[in-house]
Amino acid sequence: FFAAQPVKQADKGIRDRLRDSGHLVFNGTEVHNYPHCWRSDTPLIYRAVPSWFIKVEDARERLIANTQETHWVPPFVKERRFHNWLAEARDWCVSRSRYWGTPIPLWVSSDF
Repeated sequence: FFAAQPVKQADKGIRDRLRDSGHLVFNGTEVHNYPHCWRSDTPLIYRAVPSWFIKVEDARERLIANTQETHWVPPFVKERRFHNWLAEARDWCVSRSRYWGTPIPLWVSSDF
């Protein structure tokens, strides 16, 4: 219905469609802070995109145990900085946008 239409220009059409179908709960203006690009000062529009995660939380204890087998220089990194990071590690989104993250070198075999 609104494909290829700039997101903010679609607002009125979306509201009309929701109202006409009886699904509009509220129609008004809410004043709030909104994130803007620091370079262009344009609004940042969030959109849902597919993401890949590594289940770090499920492997946390094993990761911490394996750090004990590693020789760390300087030694405090093993017991403090890296250990503290692993102890609180959350599932890791490895498919972040190229703009914000690091590209993933990914090769998939033909029988995948």
